[in-house]
Amino acid sequence: MSRFTLRMDRSWEREILSLPQAREIVELHTADVAALAIKEAPRASATRGNWNSIKKHIEAMVTLYDQGWYGQVVVEFDRDVRHAMLQERGWRDRAGRRHPGRFYLKEALAKARIE
Repeated sequence: MSRFTLRMDRSWEREILSLPQAREIVELHTADVAALAIKEAPRASATRGNWNSIKKHIEAMVTLYDQGWYGQVVVEFDRDVRHAMLQERGWRDRAGRRHPGRFYLKEALAKARIE
């Protein structure tokens, strides 16, 4: 009978998450979240696509950090488009009226969640 001892290396996650296969998995799930965010994003018009519409300024990015591959969904990369987060969380106009948020990013994350 052989004896087996499990030894956990402190950096095993780094080695696994730095593999090219891990990048493919992170890219897949990040793209899913970005697609859901674009689908849920508020639109001013169903027929007209403005240059500053929110759905045109949502991007998925995957980067290698020291802990492995990391995926993120970036909203408003362009500095001239500043209204996407106001639509998410809500705002007060100049008259002081509160406009509730639509929480489309939170909804996209909830739909992409794996249980």
